[in-house]
Amino acid sequence: MCSSGKHVMKLHWWGAPEKIAEKAELKSPVERFEGSNLIKKAGQVTVFLSGVMVLEKYDANRLFGSKDTNDLFVATTYQVGTEPTITTVHYIKENAEIGWHGDFFSNVVLAEDDFTSDHITLRVQVYDLDKYDKYKDFVEKVFKEFDVGLIFPALLPYMAFGSAISDQILRLIDSLDTHDRIIDERVRFAIAEPKTGQKILQTGHFVCFRESIDAEDENLYLDKNLRVVHEDGKRFDGCSYAVYTVTDEVYTDYRWKIDQKIAKLISELNGKGNSGEAAIHFLRKTMEAYTKYRKAERYVELKSKSELTEEEKRLLNRLEREIRSDEVLNHLLSGV
Repeated sequence: MCSSGKHVMKLHWWGAPEKIAEKAELKSPVERFEGSNLIKKAGQVTVFLSGVMVLEKYDANRLFGSKDTNDLFVATTYQVGTEPTITTVHYIKENAEIGWHGDFFSNVVLAEDDFTSDHITLRVQVYDLDKYDKYKDFVEKVFKEFDVGLIFPALLPYMAFGSAISDQILRLIDSLDTHDRIIDERVRFAIAEPKTGQKILQTGHFVCFRESIDAEDENLYLDKNLRVVHEDGKRFDGCSYAVYTVTDEVYTDYRWKIDQKIAKLISELNGKGNSGEAAIHFLRKTMEAYTKYRKAERYVELKSKSELTEEEKRLLNRLEREIRSDEVLNHLLSGV
């Protein structure tokens, strides 16, 4: 309680409902947002990084002074429950101008179509890379050779261009905190009810500010373009921020989901295994077969239960449709 008697609640993370007509007040993520759906076990969840507003600048030139740019690096490290942590790189841009960035080569953080944990931890990392020239060549080579390797750095040691390139990228990611920090914050969203003090895993938009602020006291809103504004619609320019979106829908890029599973598998194995891009193809085929098996196993499990939750009923119906459209699974489970 401050001297004026007014309670000040400064947080890095604030949130708003998923559907925004014009603008919505930013609320603490411990509250249930209007119209939001709670993410529950056996439900679906996809997390996107919708964009980052970069307002600080670190690039400088000895002759001409500071530039309104950064050599921008944007990544999210996430953990579902106690599973391995996975880093997803969204963006690397030389001389990125001050302002909004959302044209990422991948804005998906994670996608789970059968959520089995009780919490998700996110860490957003937005940095200006010092002395970008020393990274430029091998970053461009990764872009050219295999984009998905840059999205999931855990796959890099298995790429065709060999360990020299992958080691440099991985060293860059591991040493991010030695570069100029724009945003580096984490949050834990849990399957929880309101008034429990936990940040609720629910559909909506979540804003991570560079500095902890009191969004309610400052009357801050999120507009329909996912920019933070004041009550009068004027742009908020107090500090940089990142905007995540949580939905309860299935992300439909099957290849991306398989690569996410491979990255998780490799992380579980601590990078051990055969080297070379062939290993990725092998793992992808293995994961496709494994995913079909798990789908069938989950279907049989749900089918045998006497009572199902609403989420489990929806999951069972979806699994049945997918199984019926798969010749092999349909044949195998025709008698279930």
